Amino acid sequence: MALGFRQHDPERDGTLEVEEYHPNFVGVYFVPPKGSLLAAGLDPTQAKSYRTKLLDIHGQYKFLTIHPISTFGGKSDFLKPKYGQIERITLDGTDIIFRGGDDGGVPTTPEGVLELLEELPSAFTKDYAYGLGLAKSYRFIIDAVESLSDSTEIAITDDHATGPDPDGNRIFYISRRDFEQARRCINSIDSLAQSAARSVKETATYNILAERLGVPTLDPKAGRHPYRKLFTAVAQGKEELSEEDQNAVIGALSNHAASIAEVQPEKLVKLRGDIELVTLEALTKRYEEMLGEKLVEGRWQVFFNENPFILNMAFGYPVIKVRDQASVGGRKLSGNGEKITDFLVKNSLTNNTAIFEIKTPQTAILNKTPFRDGVFTPSADLSGSINQALDQKYQFQKQIAQIKDNTRLYDIESYAVHCCLVIGKTPDGDDQNKSFELFRRNSKDVEIVTFDELLEKLKQLSVFLRVGDEPAKSQESKGNANG
Repeated sequence: MALGFRQHDPERDGTLEVEEYHPNFVGVYFVPPKGSLLAAGLDPTQAKSYRTKLLDIHGQYKFLTIHPISTFGGKSDFLKPKYGQIERITLDGTDIIFRGGDDGGVPTTPEGVLELLEELPSAFTKDYAYGLGLAKSYRFIIDAVESLSDSTEIAITDDHATGPDPDGNRIFYISRRDFEQARRCINSIDSLAQSAARSVKETATYNILAERLGVPTLDPKAGRHPYRKLFTAVAQGKEELSEEDQNAVIGALSNHAASIAEVQPEKLVKLRGDIELVTLEALTKRYEEMLGEKLVEGRWQVFFNENPFILNMAFGYPVIKVRDQASVGGRKLSGNGEKITDFLVKNSLTNNTAIFEIKTPQTAILNKTPFRDGVFTPSADLSGSINQALDQKYQFQKQIAQIKDNTRLYDIESYAVHCCLVIGKTPDGDDQNKSFELFRRNSKDVEIVTFDELLEKLKQLSVFLRVGDEPAKSQESKGNANG
């Protein structure tokens, strides 16, 4: 009999190992492929030592427990739980273990396990190479349980009402009926979003041609369902989305990105460009608003941690973040050394490291009174911050060998550690600007960038992307006219 599941390549997907705990009770383990281990910086010759549990299958008590893990070696959570809080999903009282079992019992071979996985409900990932668990479309169920409880396990069962375990165990029960209702609801919303998108596309296309011919335009069919009306309004750009609605729309798009890329790749590229531009403009607006507030250093550190690409703009070469709040004076970057830098980054091409120290826009750069006529000296805050960065550089260079060995992070180098200080705002007044520029251009070991300079760079990048998009739009319009 031909098997219905996808044929797996051990070199690409890894392998399964089945361990029999006792008769009719087995554990299933994932042995990662060499490519994933290499991507994670692990020894590929020791693949079996990194095996990680995927399933527990108990025939006598009729339960199957999934251990959702991340199976992609390039991610930081490789071989760790896929979700933030939920570590296990149990299907209780199911009979699929017998349909996929060997000789009527639980499966004891990888082939039997693969047959069993094909019998999982449609809401579940069935390919072990993707870590099992709920399919992406239904991640909202996980999110809901994590928001409503501190449970680490979800049990889908007919034996308990939906809710946390009354005995205090960290189990969240979902009745099979409620689970199915949530699954159907998610599917229905996806369908409504697609229908709304088709309606708006159809009407928008018609209206472009109708305007050229002087024919009255049409409004898209919004439908009667409130979600359909919402999606239609949003697709027309007539209504702002709440954060929850944004997540729903993004989820629907993510679920169908592969099919869109296959059928209309140019539209997906265009959409990606639009999203990046809108995201950049929203980020710029948020940054500008933050400049108007008196925020502590910690808030700015969080902001740059969430948007590390802004740090790229402080240098003339590509950088990637190694770690925030890095202990440059200890034995490990994650330790409690005496010297902590706000960000440790590295050149993505040469691996040469750089240190970022973040102050606030309100930090004074120059002293208020001139040292001589037309000459202003750097403030104590600026001088102190420069010395702080230089000391961090000194400590880091002194400890680099031990840090690399203890952290097992060997792709960082200290050839010429660059320091960058983000501090204050550009001074007002010609004499102040002259004094500031004379000082910082002679500060060869510490790059000094002001907060408003970073804002200006964000704005210039936004203008560049928008202007760069105009020729493409113009060419598209010509193409449509010629077609």
